[in-house]
Amino acid sequence: MSKTSQARGGPALQDKVALVTGGGAGIGAAIARAFSRAGAAVVVVDIDEAAGTAIVREITGAGGRALFVAGDVSRDEDCRRAVERTVDAFGALDVLVNNA
Repeated sequence: MSKTSQARGGPALQDKVALVTGGGAGIGAAIARAFSRAGAAVVVVDIDEAAGTAIVREITGAGGRALFVAGDVSRDEDCRRAVERTVDAFGALDVLVNNA
């Protein structure tokens, strides 16, 4: 954690919202976990519903805020829906990790 975030009294990404595509496994899942540990709400977007849901359960089970959105990022309508669900759930979208 940076000295700046410590001076403010919280994690570096407190009150931020991150959307991670391909967040159900591998590097995407690791990024989703890291953002959550840093205080962000995390939206996991993945084509694999079981994998994405498992990561969200892991994050929320550890006290984090997370949402799973099933989607194929090669489809425009899935991308729009992921952003809409993110904003509906958390009020904003601050960070996009395009991992898929």
